[in-house]
Amino acid sequence: MSGQRIRRAYVVDDDEAFRHSLVQLLESAGWTVEAFAAPAEFLGRSAELEPGLLLLDLNLPGQSGLDLLEGASGELDRFAVIMVTGAGAIQTAVRTIRAGAIDFIEKPFRAAELFERLDAIEEKLGETLGAKAAALAARRRIDSLSPRERDVLGRLLAGASNKIVARALELSPRTVEMHRARMLQKLGLATTAEALELARAAGLRPVSA
Repeated sequence: MSGQRIRRAYVVDDDEAFRHSLVQLLESAGWTVEAFAAPAEFLGRSAELEPGLLLLDLNLPGQSGLDLLEGASGELDRFAVIMVTGAGAIQTAVRTIRAGAIDFIEKPFRAAELFERLDAIEEKLGETLGAKAAALAARRRIDSLSPRERDVLGRLLAGASNKIVARALELSPRTVEMHRARMLQKLGLATTAEALELARAAGLRPVSA
């Protein structure tokens, strides 16, 4: 396999017994798993979770798995969604896939079949999820910067020199250099070139002078 192996899964299911057994089953196969009883519980943590596979129960009380999938506005971008249901239908499966799910699995399922399908999804999406994980890690490091340090980094990313940055921010070049030094220290980097590479990985937008 050419992609990076993630083997990280999240389970959202209101059935405590099923949720517990599924977590144990996945962990026995080497997956790192975290489980949630409701969509709101998952969404409350989703921003801090690493990219991975999301096994989402369709028939949840209140907000269904399909409601979550159709109503998500970017919260699920870092997850490969596999819809799980005990009462599936072709129409529901089609709607689920159209809403962005990668696969549709009916309960009860055999462990071997589940592992085969999850491994195939992971193999196909491992590289993508690995890139998303790297971007998330980069964003978290960039988020440690102060607004002024982020501003300086954004202007450096646009190709501005210290003098141009100083003029744009009405600061002295020495002050800009101090901000840049603190920025490198917070990021744990030795050079501005490394900081610029990290900023690109995080998707930081250049700030024109």
